Amino acid sequence: MAGKIHRRQFLSASVGIGAATALGGAGTVLGAFKRRSKVSSSEDLKQRKLIVILFGGGTRSSESIGDPEHRYIPRLWNEIVPRGTLFTNMRVEHKVVHPNCAGSIMTGHWEWDDIDWSKPVAHPTIFEIYRKARHAPDTTTWAFVYASILAKTGESLASGYGRPYAANVVEPPTIPRTTAEEMDRRMQRAASVGSSDAGIKAAEVCARLARLESRISVEGLRSKEACAFLATDYARWKAGSGTTSHDAFLTDRVIACMRTFAPDVMAVDFGEIDCAHYGSWSRYVEAIRRTDELTWRLWQAVEAVEQYRGRTLLLVLPDHGRELDGPGRWGFIHHSNFYTNEGADDGCRRVWMIVLGLGIRAGRRIEKPVPITTVAATGLEYLGLGASAGAESSVWNLIT
Repeated sequence: MAGKIHRRQFLSASVGIGAATALGGAGTVLGAFKRRSKVSSSEDLKQRKLIVILFGGGTRSSESIGDPEHRYIPRLWNEIVPRGTLFTNMRVEHKVVHPNCAGSIMTGHWEWDDIDWSKPVAHPTIFEIYRKARHAPDTTTWAFVYASILAKTGESLASGYGRPYAANVVEPPTIPRTTAEEMDRRMQRAASVGSSDAGIKAAEVCARLARLESRISVEGLRSKEACAFLATDYARWKAGSGTTSHDAFLTDRVIACMRTFAPDVMAVDFGEIDCAHYGSWSRYVEAIRRTDELTWRLWQAVEAVEQYRGRTLLLVLPDHGRELDGPGRWGFIHHSNFYTNEGADDGCRRVWMIVLGLGIRAGRRIEKPVPITTVAATGLEYLGLGASAGAESSVWNLIT
């Protein structure tokens, strides 16, 4: 958008410093759910919470679950994996690009083959299905996304769904291009001095400038209550100090939202790992470490907030991977040409998923190939609901 800096430029400046129902309605699968998880009543189901975390931006298994030392995901490996079931071969079967993968995870269908991310996804999302089935207000469903290209993952074009049942969507702040250029000049001047102190001071000034000049979109918010919440929390962030990380911003807003509204269905789409496109290995793995820590923070919040403790199903998975290393390959820098699928190798297509929460088998490892689109039906089954017709089936029977 003219006059604004897009996400990668903001990062560069700141860091430099089973289908159960037809399409027309989501019916319950309560009978099957009772048999599998010993749920005693529909009232128990209504108290349950679903959180989907996308370890987003493109994470190869070789730098995460597939690393024998798990150097960059100590929280996941030591604290979260032992508590749940680990799928080691989740598959990205269509275009390897962030919106397509994120949207497909939210619906259970492969979305956006036309690469037109300006329109909503074609099939009902987990948010819409939940709100329609439970007659729930907008404040019960939220999506926290790292970029505007994911803004339409909270609603669909499906008949009988759409905006009346859409999730609230929160994006990180943006800064004007002129501000980004000023920040760049300050950092370049500091670099020319050749002093680490000068660089640190310039980074601090740039962080304050980014907060002061930032703006935040409210286009994805569905009610006055949602707008008031974000306005208050954003003002608090803007007046604060410390990191301007987009993913840290999202994490803090998620936790504040949990304490304010206790939403029943949430998705958190992290994305700073996509800094790998700049070609810096150290920034790529540091972003993985940061996402690992932020994911752990969210699980700690689940255990700390009464409405979530003992009631939450958490699913954590990358949106997709990145290319394998080798002659003539981009390696970690890229994740294929999503127009032609050139370069979409197993590094891009093989990811993983961790599932933990009420009734989930702890310490189980599943090697069989499973498409990432199973998330929608699996999460909805936990809530006693079904995904739309034709969606990928649930893996609930494998994890309980």
